[in-house]
Amino acid sequence: MDVTTNGSQQIRLKRATVPEIYRKAARILKSAEERKGSLKNLIYSSGFRDVKPLYALVAESCKHQSALDELINNTAGFQNVKPFDPHLARILITELIWGKGYLKPINARAIRIILELESDLRQALDSLNSQEENDSVQQISAPRYVRVNTLVSTTEKICNQLTGEGWKQVRSKKKSGYEGFIERVKGLGENEFILDFHLDFLLVFPSTAQFYNHNLLKSGAILLQDKASCLSAVALKSNPFYGKMIDACSAPGMKTSLLAALSNNQSSIIAIERDAKRCNTLRQTISNTHASKVTVQQADFLTLNPSDYQDVKYILVDPSCSGTGIISRLDSQRKSEEGANLELRLKRLSSLQSRLVEHAATFPSVERIVYSTCSIYEEENEAVVRQVLTKIGQSFQLEEALPWWPRRGTNRYDNPPDDVIGVKCVRAEAGKDLTNGFFIALFVRRI
Repeated sequence: MDVTTNGSQQIRLKRATVPEIYRKAARILKSAEERKGSLKNLIYSSGFRDVKPLYALVAESCKHQSALDELINNTAGFQNVKPFDPHLARILITELIWGKGYLKPINARAIRIILELESDLRQALDSLNSQEENDSVQQISAPRYVRVNTLVSTTEKICNQLTGEGWKQVRSKKKSGYEGFIERVKGLGENEFILDFHLDFLLVFPSTAQFYNHNLLKSGAILLQDKASCLSAVALKSNPFYGKMIDACSAPGMKTSLLAALSNNQSSIIAIERDAKRCNTLRQTISNTHASKVTVQQADFLTLNPSDYQDVKYILVDPSCSGTGIISRLDSQRKSEEGANLELRLKRLSSLQSRLVEHAATFPSVERIVYSTCSIYEEENEAVVRQVLTKIGQSFQLEEALPWWPRRGTNRYDNPPDDVIGVKCVRAEAGKDLTNGFFIALFVRRI
C-alpha cells in the first residue's frame, strides 16, 4: 500500500501494476541487449496486441539510448531506489520526456519513482543537450515518413485532409535540388510537412509528429514507412508493372503492400514468411492495407520448388541482415563489443543472403530480382552481389537500380572496365539522406 500526503491527511493508495506495454518494451530492450534476436523480430513476436505503439516506444528509447544511460547514471535519485530495472527505467523516461509526456498510474511503484525524479531528469537532460553535439548515425534524428496508401486514397486528398487539421504543407526551392530538399526537411517546423523529393506517395514530417492513433492510419489510408524501405519495391518496378510476384521474406508486410499499391492491385503477389507469429502480423498488414491480390504463405523461401511457380516474373529478396543501417537501433555499442564475433556473424548472414538470391534466379520465368538490406556492411551488400554474379551471371546481369538516386555502392568489388558493381547499386545513408542506411541491387534476366 502506498501513502501520499494531502495537507495534514494521509491518503492510502492501492499499489497498481505498471502497464503491460511498458513491461513488454523493457523486456524487448533486455532481450536485444542479450542478442536474443533483432529488435524488429522481438517486437513482432512479443505477443502484445498492438505492435505499432510498442514499436514506436522501443524505437524512441533506442534513439535516445546514450542520453538515457547518462540520465540514469548521473541522476542522484536513482542510486537510492535499487533494485530498479534499468530497462524499465529507460522506457518510462522515454515515455515521459520524448513520448506522451505523462505516466499513469501514478501509484505503480516504478512510475511513482520516475515522476518523483522528473525535475532532476529534465534538468540533467538540459545540461546534457547543451554539452553534446551528436553526429553519429545512432544520434541522427530522422524525420517521420508517412506513405500514402494509393489503394485507399490519393496524395492530394491526404494532403488536403492534413492541412484541414492544421498542418502546413511547405516546399523547397525548385533550384536547390536534392540537397536543398534535405536542408528544408531538417528545418521543418512542428506543424509543417513536405512532399518527398523522389516519391510522390511519400510525405515527410518532423520527427516529433505522431500518427499512431490517427484515423487515417487506422483506416489504412496512410502507413508509417521509412523512405529507404520504400525504395526496394520501387526498384523492382518495371514499365508496365504487371505479372505475378513473390516477396521472399515478407513480414511485417510493408514492402509487400507497397508492391500491391505500385501495381494498383492488378498483380498477384505471394508473400512468403516462415515464422508463424510474423505470418500473423503479415496477414494483419495485408488486410489493413487493402492489398486484395496478396496471398500469404507460411514457408521457407529456400524450400519452394520453382517449377510450382512457373509464371512468377518479379521477386523481392529483403532477407535478415545485421540491421546496422537502422537509425533507431539498440546496438550503438554493439559494433565495438562484437569484435571477432562480427566477422563470423557477417559470414553466416552473407551466406544465407547469397543462397536466397541464387534460389530466386532459378524460378523459370522470373525477369527481375531486387536484393536489399538495411546493413552498412559491404560483406552483406556489394560482396553478396559479387558472389551471386559468379553463380547466376550467365542468365542475369546487374542493372543500374534507381538511376535517379544520387548515392551508389562502393567500387571495391568492380572488375573494370566492363564488370562493374558499385555504380549500379544503391546506397542510402542516414547522415546524407535522413533515412535508414540501405542497400539495393537489381538483377535482370539476360535476353
